[in-house]
Amino acid sequence: MRRIIFLVLSLAFMSVFLLGCQSEDNTTIDVNNTNFEHQSKDNEKLKVDGEITKISISKSKGNSGSATIFEDDESIETLKSIISNAVKEDGIVDMANPEFYMNLIYDNEKEQGFHLWIGEKGEKSTLMKTDDTHTIFTVSEEMTDKLIDLTK
Repeated sequence: MRRIIFLVLSLAFMSVFLLGCQSEDNTTIDVNNTNFEHQSKDNEKLKVDGEITKISISKSKGNSGSATIFEDDESIETLKSIISNAVKEDGIVDMANPEFYMNLIYDNEKEQGFHLWIGEKGEKSTLMKTDDTHTIFTVSEEMTDKLIDLTK
């Protein structure tokens, strides 16, 4: 009887030990040479919803007189690149009031709004969709420098 109890307790201990040692961070799945971990990081980037015809950046919401309007292809492509390379940050955020408001106007007249915090040269900047204020996207230092050059 003691041997059976010892055997059952030993098996239970080994099972608990083996289950406790498993990693929960194993997110890489390789099926047919497709790396899903890499794909999920791509999904964490900001998406542009169509062909942008105009981008407006203003210091304060509702004050359209102080808005800077970008309609030339070069500026739109630069801003589109900045937005497309912004990376989603994990967690729910609590941010101060935004420094800038940015509206993307698409060829179908649909608009997409963002709150924008521009860092100093060499620092990251932050974007937040106006319709999702619990999620932020960070812009790299290099892209921040381009953003500063555009908004001067």
